[in-house]
Amino acid sequence: MSDLLKTYQGVNSLRSFAPAELPAFCEELRRFAQVEGQGKKGHLLSSLGVAELSVALHYHFNTPQDILVWDVGHQAYFHKIITGRKEGFRQNRQKEGLSGFTNRFESDFDPFGAGHSSTAPSAIAGFWKAAQLKKEKAEFIAVIGDGAFTGGMSFEALNYLGQEQADVWIILNDNGISIDENVGALKEFGRYQSLAESLGFHYIHLSEGNSIPALLSAFADAQEIKGPKFLHLKTSKGKGLLKASRPRAEERVVTTSFQDVVEASLMAEFTSNDNLVLLSPAMLAGAQLNSLKAAFPTRVIDVGIAEQHVVTMAAAMAASGLKPIVHIYSTFAQRAIDQIIHDVALQKLAPVFLIDRAGLVGEDGPTHHGAFDISLLSAVPNLRIAAPAGEKALREMISWSLAQEEACFIRFPKDDIDLSKEHLWKSYRPHWWQNRKQKLIISFGSLAAQAQEAVQNSEWGHLHLPILKPFPDGDIFEQLKESELIICLEENTYAGGLASNLARLKAEHNLKGQIKSICLPDYFIAHASRLEQLEELGMTANALKKYLT
Repeated sequence: MSDLLKTYQGVNSLRSFAPAELPAFCEELRRFAQVEGQGKKGHLLSSLGVAELSVALHYHFNTPQDILVWDVGHQAYFHKIITGRKEGFRQNRQKEGLSGFTNRFESDFDPFGAGHSSTAPSAIAGFWKAAQLKKEKAEFIAVIGDGAFTGGMSFEALNYLGQEQADVWIILNDNGISIDENVGALKEFGRYQSLAESLGFHYIHLSEGNSIPALLSAFADAQEIKGPKFLHLKTSKGKGLLKASRPRAEERVVTTSFQDVVEASLMAEFTSNDNLVLLSPAMLAGAQLNSLKAAFPTRVIDVGIAEQHVVTMAAAMAASGLKPIVHIYSTFAQRAIDQIIHDVALQKLAPVFLIDRAGLVGEDGPTHHGAFDISLLSAVPNLRIAAPAGEKALREMISWSLAQEEACFIRFPKDDIDLSKEHLWKSYRPHWWQNRKQKLIISFGSLAAQAQEAVQNSEWGHLHLPILKPFPDGDIFEQLKESELIICLEENTYAGGLASNLARLKAEHNLKGQIKSICLPDYFIAHASRLEQLEELGMTANALKKYLT
């Protein structure tokens, strides 16, 4: 067995290898990534399928002078190991370790960061055009997966690059599956060649995308082609996966998560209401909703990674008399704010939006935190914003939202539920979990459990607010008119949130209480575990107690 990785020192080491040594080096990379990644959540399977592509790209091209952009970053684990981050990979996605995605602050080999899909072709267009204007020479390569290729931005970029006859490489890593099964006409009919050539690209198909000799030969043959090149590679996702890398069933701790409750609630609602449809932009598996798809295959619709499309489609279905539910992560809902404003709110249509991964998401880090949905949505008329404290609240909010005549946004985190606090949730109006009005915490969302734990057996009160928009001015004013010190706890940024609404109410009605806001700060929060992030920001029960002395 070769031992090339032990003394490996970066791309100069790679380029010193003989071509015949590269397949063995790929297998070493696969074993290393799986051993070092054991027990860590991440996107290992995507990277296992592109070990050969990662090696071949850095072997053939003169990176980082040649610009290589990976779409999403799910595929870039081996790219990171190859480009001088082998030791750092042991802390991949851990606090103060490497990001799980490409990150331009980590390495010169990451010219452009990624966390959302379908951006690589547009980014490579920008690098190519900048070099043209600056009269600089380089190669420009974008790698995009077939799942990410459903995103509209990729088509917009190809249309531009084809018109410009830009000398760039678009490499489609076609492994047949993303997190969910891939969808769309291109996948269904396989006419990537027709699309590429209709946009002015030279199309090259390579069925041996996991073969180093085939990749290097294809790169060499295409090198002399002028203008935009579209290399369609067939690869095997999860190639070389070790059995030990799969988590053992007995290791799973049985808990109840917000996602569990959504699945069970929707199953019950769909069974009793034929008017419901659920739409997802490629997020069914992450939301544990594949069982709903299996039970109601015609009424659960995966549109692929197409966030703008899914919102407008849902709006039209609402206009047709159905009750559409859009399940979408907070970070991806940001991409469809225009459609929410123009196609939903302006037309007074009433889809339900289940905003998953609201707040801090842990190891996926700043590209995936749900930090901005409230700030972006709070100023928009004709919609409601709610956040459940736990299981009972989430179940009832879903039923409540289906009866509303305005669009409802229900936001919840990727987290387990503290079932010991279930009995404290009572209604949609602001209500006391511990009734002491002089000094109190007001909570919005799932952090209610942390707030209650903090005030337990203290002189502090805890008022819980289930619905943020419309803000319940009258109820809040009545409850707080004699309060002296108020802490607002919310897992979102300040703008448009609980504390900012309370500050407005204080100014308008001369409330005397001092207001302190504990919310997400005005900077991007680094990847770590969700608990580590909450502790760092003072949002856990133990951290909150220091404010109560």
